[in-house]
Amino acid sequence: MKIDLDREKIKEILPHRDPFLFVDGVTSINVGKNVEGFLNVNETKSFLSGAVNDRCLSAAILMEAMAQVGAILVLYPMDQRCRTIYFRSIKNAEFYCRIPSGSTVRIEARVDKIRTRMGSLHVTARVDDTIVANAMMSFALA
Repeated sequence: MKIDLDREKIKEILPHRDPFLFVDGVTSINVGKNVEGFLNVNETKSFLSGAVNDRCLSAAILMEAMAQVGAILVLYPMDQRCRTIYFRSIKNAEFYCRIPSGSTVRIEARVDKIRTRMGSLHVTARVDDTIVANAMMSFALA
């Protein structure tokens, strides 16, 4: 279902705050199935690495943004918002290319399996139509 979650609405779901909140918005969510969010990579972001003329998004920050989009999917239902999500592992993470400043990264998280206290997600990041990273993330809920 199409929705429009901006940073303020995301702060109602996640405990992250600036400068550690990396998701700029969520455009769609199917509760218990999948979510699509995005991160705008621009020069004002303090976490870009590299020389001034060659600034790009680091793989660590990209993976954290992917985890945050996955957490939004899990914690979006009102009955889950009082819970805390802990990411347990990241498997099969692959990074295919650098993400330069000026890009918008679209991140999709899809439920692989979910139970009462544990689950796993398949997360993919794209710039335009090109896959730039993907991973399997497992988590626990408290």
